[in-house]
Formats: sequence, C-alpha cells, structure tokens
Amino acid sequence: MDTIAYLRYYLYYVASYIRFIVSFVASKLEKYPTEVKVAAVIAVLCVFTMFVLFVRMLIMSGYRKSLRLLREHTEETYGDAMRFLLSSEAPDQMSKVEICELFGIDPTVDDEPLKKSKEKKVFAEVFYNLFINEKAENARMSNIHSMLEVFGISEHLEKEVSLGSKRRKVDALNMIRAYGLSISPWIINKLLNSKNLRLQRLAMYTVIVSSSDSTMDYFETEFFDNNSCIKDEIELAYSLNRRRKAGLKLPNLARWAHMHKREFTQCLFVRLMRRFNQVEYCDQLRDLFVPGNKKKLIEEISRTWGYLHYVDGEQLLIDSLLTQPDDTKVAILHALTRFGTGRGLDAMLDGFRHSLNPHVRYEALRCLYNYGDEGRRAFEKLELESSEADAHYFSFFHNPITLAKVRLDREQAYHPSVETVLNG
Repeated sequence: MDTIAYLRYYLYYVASYIRFIVSFVASKLEKYPTEVKVAAVIAVLCVFTMFVLFVRMLIMSGYRKSLRLLREHTEETYGDAMRFLLSSEAPDQMSKVEICELFGIDPTVDDEPLKKSKEKKVFAEVFYNLFINEKAENARMSNIHSMLEVFGISEHLEKEVSLGSKRRKVDALNMIRAYGLSISPWIINKLLNSKNLRLQRLAMYTVIVSSSDSTMDYFETEFFDNNSCIKDEIELAYSLNRRRKAGLKLPNLARWAHMHKREFTQCLFVRLMRRFNQVEYCDQLRDLFVPGNKKKLIEEISRTWGYLHYVDGEQLLIDSLLTQPDDTKVAILHALTRFGTGRGLDAMLDGFRHSLNPHVRYEALRCLYNYGDEGRRAFEKLELESSEADAHYFSFFHNPITLAKVRLDREQAYHPSVETVLNG
C-alpha cells in the first residue's frame, strides 16, 4: 500500500508540473496567431518526446550495464564449474549434493542460490551459450538436469514460456528442447493456439522430443500442409533424431504423407522416411505412387524405396518406367540399381537404347556399371556393340577423373556429419 501511495503522489506531482507548463505556454501565446500556437505546441511536444527518449535510453543503458556486470560475475563465479559439467571428465551420474559442491553452494545455508529472475535469466543464457559453443555433445544430460533443478532454471524456463515476451518465449523453448526438459501440456496447448506461427512451430518441435505420437496433431493440420517449408524439414529432422536418441518410437511418416494434399509436404515426409530408415511403412506409399500425377512425389517415393531396399515395389517401378518423364526415369533407374536383384537389367538397357535424352542414356549406363558383375558384363557388351555416335557416352567410364563420380551411394540415413548438441 505504501508503494502505491508513493507512486500516486509522484504521478500527481508530475501531472501538476505538466499542467503548469501547458497553462504557462498557453497564456504566453494567447495573443499570437493560430500558426504560431500550433508551431509552439509541436515544439513543446518534440522537446517532451526527446526528454522521454533520453530517460528511456538512460534506463536501458543502466539495465544493459547491470546485465553485463551480472553476466561477468556469473561467468567468473560459475564458469569453470559449468565447463567441467559439460566435459567428458564429469562423472556419469552426479547427485544434487555433488552439484552443489562443484558450484560452491552450501544447501543447508542457501536452498535457493539464485533468488532474482534476472539472475536466473543470465545464468541460463551463460550456460546455454557454453552448451552450444563449447562442443558439449559428450555432456551427461542427467547432470545437466540436476544442475538446472538446483538453480531453479527449469521452473524459470517454463515460466518464461508461459508469461515472457515473444523473444523470451523463443529463447526458453530453444533451451528446453536442447536440454530435453519436459514442459507442462497446458503451456504447450496455449502456444499451439498462438497467432504467432514461429511459436506454434517451436512448441510442436519441443513436444516431439518427449511426447507420444498421439500428441503430434500439428503435423496433421491443413495449416502445416499449406505452410510447410524447408526449415520445417530441418527442424523436424533434428527433433526426430533427438527423439530417437532418447529411445522413443518415431511417428509413422508415411501416414502423415497420406494426410496431406500439397506435393511439397508429401515429399518432405517421404524424404524423412528414408533418412530414418522407416522401411516397415514403405508399403503404405504404393497408393501415392500408383496415380502418378505428381512428378516430384513419384521421384521421392522411388528414391525412398531404393535406399530402403523395398524390393516389393520393384516391379511397380519397372512397369511405370516408360510412362514417366525423363527426370523421374533417372530416379527409378537409380532405385532399381540399389535393389540389385537382376530384374531391372532390361530396364537399364532399354533406357540407353530407346531414350532420346542424353542425360537418361548416361544415367542408364551409370546404373549398368554399378549393377554388380551381371551389369558390368552387360555394360561391356553394350560398349562393343555401340556405334561411333555413342562412343562419347562410354568415355566417361575410361577417364580416371570422371570415373570417380560414377559410383552410386547406397544409403541416405540420418547420420550427422558432425555430432553436436543441436542434432545429438
């Protein structure tokens, strides 16, 4: 009550000064023309606005300085302990007592090391920057969770997601996902109903890490079908990889491909199927392949079947080869090569003999060359029977430089080239 009374007093005090200045200026300008009065009012407003901005700049400067000093103090006090916790030298399972000893905290005296929200905010930022930049992929998540609980960071992050500004919500969600923390479903539901599209997406990617298939309704919506982009594919791949690392079952991506109408969205899920080795769902893609009215989708299904070695779809690929566009023919030929059953040999020979597209003819030869001993013999026989006009196609396979590019890769699973905290 005293604080409200003091605040009310100072507000009345400022309002009195403003009324005095306005009445003083009005009395002085009473005899002047309207143009002069308008100009004077504008000048007064400009001076007042400049004064408000100046005060705001001073406040923000002081706030930034306090944050900088607090950040330096946090790094100086806890920086070494944070780095040790993130290193491979830390024990596999540290108790809260050991965490307190590491950070120099006496739990019997101080059960809440960070009392202010600003202190928790700075502590969380400092640790997150170390977590991302110090190559902490070998850190034990159990130790990190214990440390976050000791300093009250988990509750702070959940509060930021619920009540913070949009920027602070985004930062908190990124931290929660990186640490694999659980979050209240009430807060997630609130974000999923947000009008901010970025918050909707981040909320769902946060759910993936720790939830079951039944809670991933966002990827089944018409909104995702209409607005999905390459960033969604990258984020979804990261989230699914973290989910796999946590030992959780991955959702049926073929089912999601069936639920959407947009070709880009369907291709997104089909590509992720082969990256996460979902061979058990390949049969569900036959219904999407048979209509054949979506060129890019047919190509992605062919690649997925080839990489996952879905041999049951081989005859379907062979039967549809002649009716497909040239780029799609190449994707099908590559899939038949990865099957390596011997049944696709005639399709490759026909691809070279009967196609008018130089790219298709070269890729057909390339597939023959990579089709095992039987394909290599057919390749050599074809070279002997070929005319002089086709000799330049075979020259690629005799030049050491171009020969190094002839081999086909045999898998496209999700194996990050560099194991980091973002994809690990």
